[in-house]
Amino acid sequence: MTMPGSLLLILALAGTPAPDTVRASSVKIHEVLGGTAGYIDLHNTGATTIDIGGWSVQSCSGGAIPAELASLPAGSEIAAGDHFLITGQGFGGTVQQLVVDAIVGDGEILLDRRGARVDSIGWAPSSPCRENQAAIACPGFAQARDVLSRDTDNNKADFDCVLPLG
Repeated sequence: MTMPGSLLLILALAGTPAPDTVRASSVKIHEVLGGTAGYIDLHNTGATTIDIGGWSVQSCSGGAIPAELASLPAGSEIAAGDHFLITGQGFGGTVQQLVVDAIVGDGEILLDRRGARVDSIGWAPSSPCRENQAAIACPGFAQARDVLSRDTDNNKADFDCVLPLG
């Protein structure tokens, strides 16, 4: 009778995600503004600090293959409930945790250190960055999730136009 019990335990463990997978899913792209004064705000919605060192942000720019926009340096972390800000060189705010030339493209993908997609946003219907339906384009405004960074895997439902940080 131990054989069926062992099989049940193996099946239960096989369906349990690795701890990194569970933790990675709590990091969301919370807000994005394109351009040299733009930014990408990452939000840790989980209850523990997440090590994002070695993660990357890929930019979609009309092609089928995204290009690397930023590689997050070793030691980068987001405390529970906190944010991590990637900014373009022209960003006027005081908090800048990682600076890139500009936030470019028609969408962004956040990848963990294994290259697995953690979250993404795309505002062009053909963007490989989008989740389900593309977010509404917001010229002059940022695109942001609600305060809790709720994610239904549908960019059109998840993001609204908001006044940019600054």
